[in-house]
Amino acid sequence: MKYEFESLDNVAVLKKRLVIVFSAIFATAFIVISIISYTISKSLLIKNINANTEEFVYTSAHEIDSWILDRITIVNNFTEFINDVEDKYITQELLKMYKIDNTFSDIYYVSAAGKFISGRSWIPQPGYNPFSRPWYTTAIREQKTSISQVYIDTETSNPAFSISSPIFNKNKTLRGVISADIQLKTIEEKLDKIKLNGMGYAVLIDSSGVVLAHSDKLLIGKNLLEDPKYSYTIKEILHKKDGKLYYNIEYDKLIIHTNINSSGWILGFVLIKNEIYSELNVLAYGFFIIFVISLIIVISTSKYFTKKLTNFINILEMTIDLHTAELKIKIEQVEYLSLTDPLTEIANRRKVELTLKSEIDRTRRTEKPLSVIMIDIDHFKKTNDTYGHESGDIVLKKFAETIKNSIRITDLVGRIGGEEFLVICPETDSSEAATLANKLRLAVESINFEHLPGITASFGCAEFFPGEDSYDNIISRSDKALYKAKENGRNRVEVYK
Repeated sequence: MKYEFESLDNVAVLKKRLVIVFSAIFATAFIVISIISYTISKSLLIKNINANTEEFVYTSAHEIDSWILDRITIVNNFTEFINDVEDKYITQELLKMYKIDNTFSDIYYVSAAGKFISGRSWIPQPGYNPFSRPWYTTAIREQKTSISQVYIDTETSNPAFSISSPIFNKNKTLRGVISADIQLKTIEEKLDKIKLNGMGYAVLIDSSGVVLAHSDKLLIGKNLLEDPKYSYTIKEILHKKDGKLYYNIEYDKLIIHTNINSSGWILGFVLIKNEIYSELNVLAYGFFIIFVISLIIVISTSKYFTKKLTNFINILEMTIDLHTAELKIKIEQVEYLSLTDPLTEIANRRKVELTLKSEIDRTRRTEKPLSVIMIDIDHFKKTNDTYGHESGDIVLKKFAETIKNSIRITDLVGRIGGEEFLVICPETDSSEAATLANKLRLAVESINFEHLPGITASFGCAEFFPGEDSYDNIISRSDKALYKAKENGRNRVEVYK
């Protein structure tokens, strides 16, 4: 390993390069950390805002729901009271006396015969038909205390809705309808005050898509299902009842909404992305300031340390060159030892398995045959027991040398057990492997030992079958063939078929 420091014109150039490198590393690391921090902060901020907004919306919806239920209870109580009062005694003074809640703009009663009485002494204009008014038709249709849709109140000319209840005679025939008006601005005033940390605004729509409250007063009373700009969003909100939805042309608004059970209305709270991300913009600006200051510090520090570092590098360069050569030699030695059987100096089991796996992959690609030969020295235990383990080691080494010298250059022999060996034969079918095995068998028979009797060996051949997913099967078949060779008298070759 040789460094190019000698090719630099002078140390000043080296220092300049090191300053640039350190500054670039710092800048990259800081930018990566800043992006990760910003992303996490953004995720946590949005998650926190969503959670707070959802809780806020559900709480507000519950409050409105309770407020409406309280008004429904007032109307129900008044209905029960009117049930016990004859029509001739129902007067403007009576209605005015019972108008105990200042949220009602008026309470009035109309009998089935058409008698109309207002708690505020309001007298309808000629042609006024109470039977066609939303508060009346809703009570008749629902046959119970109900909330009407929003309509323009004839009395005040303002958007309003009514809580009305039918009154029946004892014979179940309709006697009349009692109704209490609530001006829409009453709810508007409540919702206009709703803010979440100074962000967003509340929206209220009824079950038909009519806006009951909105920061844009021009939208109040309009049916947004009829407006192409909002129709898709309103359909989704009315369908889901509860949830959240990004909308607008650039999807830069988020509405979190929920259903108000008593009225069927939908309360939503709209957040604008720019408001949500305002805190992140401050955070990003803070990161930028810190980055600039830190970069100045890093450049100054780098200049100091590069001066020290250049001297150290000169010494380090020579040391590295010396040790690199030594290390390369040691690595080669370790690699050789990790794949070599120390006694016979041929491939060990790990090397055999790696090679066999590689050859199987090649066979799958080329579709050429592959065979293995399993070899076991006959009666080797007897040799060990009779002549000692040192003699046994001599036999193993001479045997391995003979096999290695007798196989082709493309073949590989390895020791996979005590006296068991395996030969891998690429591009060789089982018949050709058997021929090679017989050649090896004769070579083993011809081995001469100075002070030991001759040896023989048994051979089991097997061919790789297409479709097999590992080398275990071919090893198993060669082992079975070897077992058959031993069973049939040893010193012979058998092929798995």
